[in-house]
Amino acid sequence: MDRIDPKRLQEFREIRGRQWANMWDEINSEGVPVYDLWEGDAPNWNPEATGSQPRLALYPVKDSNRGTVIICAGGGFMFKSFNEAKPVAEYFYGAGLNAAILDYRVNPHSRETGCDDGLRAVRFLRANADRFGIPSDKIAIGGFSAGGMVSAYTATRFDYGNPDANDPIERVSSRPDAALILYGAMSPASSAGGLGYDIKKQNEIAQFDNVKNLRYDCPPFFIFQTHEDDPRSAMIFGKELADRGIPFEVHTFANGPHGGGLYNGKDETPDFPRTARWADLAVGWLAELGF
Repeated sequence: MDRIDPKRLQEFREIRGRQWANMWDEINSEGVPVYDLWEGDAPNWNPEATGSQPRLALYPVKDSNRGTVIICAGGGFMFKSFNEAKPVAEYFYGAGLNAAILDYRVNPHSRETGCDDGLRAVRFLRANADRFGIPSDKIAIGGFSAGGMVSAYTATRFDYGNPDANDPIERVSSRPDAALILYGAMSPASSAGGLGYDIKKQNEIAQFDNVKNLRYDCPPFFIFQTHEDDPRSAMIFGKELADRGIPFEVHTFANGPHGGGLYNGKDETPDFPRTARWADLAVGWLAELGF
């Protein structure tokens, strides 16, 4: 395997960081309300981090009876890709759903810290459902690549709230009502990863593996992957869901590289018309769930 040039990787991260910041400037200029997920510093906030505190942009609610989809962009927990955020949120919003974009924490924060922001985002919307005019029982989370891992983490590590919590938001459930895994949520615990077997390391890996942490009360899942990106993670996930009797759909398409977002040829995404159908299929799936 070719090694990635650290200098080129750093340059790419800086480019993506600027694009992400510009996207939020656009969101603010368009009057989309933005909410911090915590008052003051978020728990375990790293003061050396660049960017904002974890936050959520909630597009103005257009129909109080329609569900809300939280969009989580990918980026390997090093950055977040704008083409997997605003254009996708606008697509779902244009299809009649309510939509939000999650700005979760990445490096130098831990992966688990970023994933915890997904739980908080669901809880935040549910706790403020009356204030925002959205149904509290129609909150979905979906994401790409690392954002898909955030979404799967949220859909497998949720709780039903702590009634004794000082923070009123923590008293409500963080269980999403649906989860969309978009070329994400791989299963590292099932990967051979070379010769040898370290039982302690395997245990650590499995604890963070979303597929290995599926539970009977998980919400329904929508899974999308391309063959070019390797469909096996989607197939493995679907098999595990089927074994547990958790509702799901799996959609795989032959063409399209990793990171393609909507795959519609816009916003720096490649143009694969058949693969781009995933988004319309997701909208229809959500509608069947009552969103």
